[in-house]
Amino acid sequence: MLVAPAFIMIGVFLLYPMLHNLLLSFYDYSLSSTERPFVGFDNYVKMLHEGRMWRAVSRTGVWTVVNLFFAIFIGVGCAFLLFSNFRGSNFLKSFILIPWILPSVITGYIFSLMMNEKAGVITWALRSSQLVDQNFSFFSNGVLSMVAAIMANVWRAFPFFTLMIYAKLCTIPTDQVEAAKLEGANPLQMFWYVYLAFIQDVLFSCIFLCFIWTFNAYDIMKVMTNGGPAETTTTMSILIQREAFSYFSLSNASTMSVIAFAIMLTIIIVFKTLASVWRRYNEK
Repeated sequence: MLVAPAFIMIGVFLLYPMLHNLLLSFYDYSLSSTERPFVGFDNYVKMLHEGRMWRAVSRTGVWTVVNLFFAIFIGVGCAFLLFSNFRGSNFLKSFILIPWILPSVITGYIFSLMMNEKAGVITWALRSSQLVDQNFSFFSNGVLSMVAAIMANVWRAFPFFTLMIYAKLCTIPTDQVEAAKLEGANPLQMFWYVYLAFIQDVLFSCIFLCFIWTFNAYDIMKVMTNGGPAETTTTMSILIQREAFSYFSLSNASTMSVIAFAIMLTIIIVFKTLASVWRRYNEK
């Protein structure tokens, strides 16, 4: 009885939309037509042969992998930096969470302004230092546009890793650290066999959550590039939204979202399997 309200909320706002979305993928459902015939798996066959969708899948993969790499690298590095208790670390701890708590839309708008080709402070700094030519623009082609969106998303994501890893590091038993030092472990061995082994569970959980959020990211990419120029930054989330609300084909959008969910679920299962293998290997 106590958990019933939570289950009802999950059913109304999560399970029902998922099941309804799955059902729509078996119909030819368009807002521009009153006829909605049942087509079975025809939508899936059509989407699996749709080059536009697979290009969006590949861009989503690049977007997710690059974001995760830099967020993990910067986040873990900052966590160990805070753990070292350097002068000013307490001041930094008070502000490290700001990028994470800001809404994604605001982050996207701020970075769009800073990277604006006419008045952006980042663009101005790059031009003033002569690292780029005077006609440089972050949004002139697909590669630079993707780089700009990744910079914004990494800036927002790395504090999550930093705070979670730092909180775990603060609970590490001192006897383990002292024993490793007495055995003559060098800094690299300390990191690999002591610290990394201790934080691995939290690290895997953070990677798992951040992968889901990044794979499904919509706000920052929508605000900064809207999938352009010429759809070179169109990820699956942008393509699904465009298919549903620009082209009014709800069946295509539903089919794409089911395929995206299947891809994401497969990657999660593989990741969890590899994580379990890693844990068993370390235990030996």
